[in-house]
Amino acid sequence: MNKTKPHLLWAICLWIGLSISLPVQAQEPEQVEPPMLNALLKGGTIEQATEAVIRSINSHNYSFVRQQSIDSRLVPQAWEAKSVRIVYFCNFDTMSKALALDTRASEFLPCRITLIETRDGVELMAVNPAWVSLRMGNYRLHEYCLKLKVDYQAIMDEATL
Repeated sequence: MNKTKPHLLWAICLWIGLSISLPVQAQEPEQVEPPMLNALLKGGTIEQATEAVIRSINSHNYSFVRQQSIDSRLVPQAWEAKSVRIVYFCNFDTMSKALALDTRASEFLPCRITLIETRDGVELMAVNPAWVSLRMGNYRLHEYCLKLKVDYQAIMDEATL
């Protein structure tokens, strides 16, 4: 009989663990987020798009951090790609709160928008932070990331007006 008690105890612990964690997961609605956020500045150059993105960043209560070529420091500066640029920006209060909730938020902070010059203009792209946070499973962080997603899209939309 002593041999069955540990198995019974293990089964009870497993059942309690499942009964506590499953309802929490079941309460969360299934959400679908696109992995990328996009906007197009028709007929513009990468310099015009960069200036517009920086102005838009500042008007949305974010700070411009830096810009760089996609291959910066990987090749000599004269060889860097001129048609692909990354713009980094941040709201340090939001970043601090997000990192306090989950240090994995550093995967997508500071914020960045990639600009790609094409024949049609300049494509603005960013990884959707709400898509990333859904995969992390931290729903408190996801609330911040939903707001951040709205800010990203607003910045890109304003820059492409």
